[in-house]
Amino acid sequence: MLNKYFLVEKVVNSLEKNQFDFLFTRGCFDIVARREKLFLLKILLNIDGLNAEQAQSLKVASYFLSAQPFIISLKTNREFLKDGVVYSRFGLPIITQKFFENILAGEMFAIQSSKGKYTVPINTEILRKRRKELNLTLEKLSKIVGISKKALYEIENKRVDPMFTTVRKLETVLNVNLRAPYKMKSYEPIYLKPKDSFQEKISNEFLRIGIENSPISSAPFKIVGKKDFCITVYLSKNTAQIKKVDMIKKTSSLLSSRALFVTKNLEKDNIDGVPVISESELSEIDSTDDFIRIIKEKEAQN
Repeated sequence: MLNKYFLVEKVVNSLEKNQFDFLFTRGCFDIVARREKLFLLKILLNIDGLNAEQAQSLKVASYFLSAQPFIISLKTNREFLKDGVVYSRFGLPIITQKFFENILAGEMFAIQSSKGKYTVPINTEILRKRRKELNLTLEKLSKIVGISKKALYEIENKRVDPMFTTVRKLETVLNVNLRAPYKMKSYEPIYLKPKDSFQEKISNEFLRIGIENSPISSAPFKIVGKKDFCITVYLSKNTAQIKKVDMIKKTSSLLSSRALFVTKNLEKDNIDGVPVISESELSEIDSTDDFIRIIKEKEAQN
């Protein structure tokens, strides 16, 4: 019987095989993995289990942490996913475990699925050059492969990606490989609404001192931001409620971020090396430089 743990085990085997450092977490991503790139992986047996809040949080984390997100899944409610195809939900790439393994191994060619259509990104320079070498006009080549002259013109000028069937015909006629490697997407900044007044106030304080950030839900941390550094912020009413510090430190290290606890009242300057700052302390900081100085001082205290 197929279950999520079977799929997770397959993904972990792929990461170990390709010598990635990784750890498990909870929320909008299940696994953090790093080698040259940072991956945030959400594992779902059925992709229809992905909700908008998880997706938005994953995109927020990917932007601020300069990470590449992937949803690794097996099926939808209607069908099994195809290997080598990149699907999309809420603007996030969805792939099979087998294709993820191929990506890790450097095999980056992919078919993209959108609204039931399968398209393929191609190298249009090779297409144009080879067409001219064979003295084929746009009109003649379009007739051979069974598309309109206008469609071929738009393909050559990078206005649309061609259908998979069209690419196969073009490659056969031109006797050349046209498929371009799959390009991992960079995410635009997204800013989510805070869940409560404490999260809102702390987020606004970071904005005030010049640190771009967003509240986040469905993640181990409650605020994520960046300046010349990345920061992951954990919120708590008091230090007694702070748990799993060792895991927070490991996660922060793998994310290449500074972890920080923000509490209502200051009781300690750090917990096992992770700095703690109170709401009132943060409100008195005037700049990012002051913030960094204070954080470093707190990190160094025993």
